[in-house]
Amino acid sequence: MKTNVEVLESGATKLTVTIEAADIDRRIKKTYKDFGTKYKFPGFRPGHVPRPVIDSHLGKDAVRQQVTEEMLNEAFPLAIDECDLSPISQAKFSDVDGFVEEGKDFVFSAEFEVKPELELSDYSPVHVEIPFKTASEAEIDEQVAALADYYHDLKNANANTKVKSDSIIDINISATDDKGEEIAMLSAEERIYELGRGIFPASFDEALVGLKKGESVSVTLKTAEESGMMMSVLKDRTETVTLDATVAAVKKKVVPEVTDEWAKEKLGVESVEKLREQVATTIEQQKGDVIPRILENNALYELQKRLEGEVPASMVDEAEGDLLQSFFTQLQSQGVTLDAYLQQQGITPDKFKEDVKHQAEDTVKQNLALDAWARKNGIVVTDEEVEDEFKTSGAKEPEKMYAEWKAQGRLHIVREGILRGKALEAVLRDAEVVEVEKLSSAEEEEKPAKKTSKKKSAKKEEAPAEDAEAPAAE
Repeated sequence: MKTNVEVLESGATKLTVTIEAADIDRRIKKTYKDFGTKYKFPGFRPGHVPRPVIDSHLGKDAVRQQVTEEMLNEAFPLAIDECDLSPISQAKFSDVDGFVEEGKDFVFSAEFEVKPELELSDYSPVHVEIPFKTASEAEIDEQVAALADYYHDLKNANANTKVKSDSIIDINISATDDKGEEIAMLSAEERIYELGRGIFPASFDEALVGLKKGESVSVTLKTAEESGMMMSVLKDRTETVTLDATVAAVKKKVVPEVTDEWAKEKLGVESVEKLREQVATTIEQQKGDVIPRILENNALYELQKRLEGEVPASMVDEAEGDLLQSFFTQLQSQGVTLDAYLQQQGITPDKFKEDVKHQAEDTVKQNLALDAWARKNGIVVTDEEVEDEFKTSGAKEPEKMYAEWKAQGRLHIVREGILRGKALEAVLRDAEVVEVEKLSSAEEEEKPAKKTSKKKSAKKEEAPAEDAEAPAAE
């Protein structure tokens, strides 16, 4: 097989493949024999059927058509890998002049878009900020305060205290459906209720704000139009729900003083000093787990900012599809619906779509930036490294899997993933890393919500990606 690659004026890539006559002749001979074995021809033993008989029964072009289709399906993906091309659009075949013929080379061409080779504005080491690896006094203070808050008590506030948007209250509540029948699961006496948590719709919470002890309110809500944990379970049983509520008391949170006695009684720690030491150890263990990922994410983001040029929409669409597939697979495994997830996160379907699109764009930009870094620094992937990726993938038959991917023209995906992994390692090795007390707020706001997927490997064929995560709301 011979190949030729040229870039057309339109920007598309044209791949021309020539299969030599000797290969065509062998395939035609084999196909005639296969047909003679596969089909029954009266008067002839399987595998010993003359060509004219096969042509007479199946049509004179049956074998040539079969071989033509096989050569197109087999040769094209092999040529893609041989030429190290990464198509990002469907191929349009051309220059296919009829069926293969004995004694003649078979030539065909295909046109498609390939992954662009964008450049970076700067190839110097990236500057990356990460949190201090050790626990600061402020971080310890925050965690100790959170522990004390967990053990808080609730006491009644002054009777004149008004309900606020984040108040905790004792509430007497009665719920009825559109037929006037009580909904027992929502009705309660002196129920502890915290506003702003999404248990009931925001419109109900708004009706409570400003009330004092002993004051009441009645709210009728359309279940199909309201959000909230309680509303989601009522949409199929009633069109409206009426909530009659009376504030029994406004509560105030009383956080205990952190003393040696409290630490020993509640936490089994002999002193506040020992508690702080334990908290510091826990913080540093947590940082040890997350800092490598923060370093990787921030380095990718800094690299992404240097990318010059527009990324193809088709690549963003593909990345978006991959994100959604991974996300929905995870939801399904957890038995969670999309509606429930959106309610839990407090985001709308439109915001969710926007977030996924943004993450997809980040993923593509970061991958193309890694490609640029690899080209500039002469990073390459050998055939042995590609084969090793299959051997270490955990597949039961790695050799068979490698052969299947090669036949399907998919080895470039594995090679691309390995290349990006090596590029990222090089970026991190040379990065200027600075430890800071707190990452800058601007960086926190602009940073991608999710680690970009740098490396696709043969493992993906066997199981879902290891770190598949739900697209994050930003």
